[in-house]
Amino acid sequence: MKGRICIVDHDFGSRGFIRECLEREGFEVVILDNGFQVKSLLSKETFKIFILNVDTPGVRGKNLLFELKKACPSRILLIVSERGDSFLKEAIDLGVYGFIYKPFNPAEICTMVSHLIH
Repeated sequence: MKGRICIVDHDFGSRGFIRECLEREGFEVVILDNGFQVKSLLSKETFKIFILNVDTPGVRGKNLLFELKKACPSRILLIVSERGDSFLKEAIDLGVYGFIYKPFNPAEICTMVSHLIH
């Protein structure tokens, strides 16, 4: 196993495609459907990477990103639906590794994850 990844995404289809791709690459994947679940998970589990859809309830805003960076040194990758989203600059300032725009090919996320791991 290459490591554990947490996907936080309310979109059932997107998270399913991402999960399938990452599991084929040898990652263990945990899926949450909202950002509010992350806090309780952080006290019990660790992850190499978090993939967050910024449109998912409880994800947008610096509080979750701050909590993630404080709790563990995981890398964070954001899924964004709009270019020019004002949240992106703030997220990058808080240590987000990168972002990918919708619509996306799940293979793009797998490639970014591979770069993050190595």
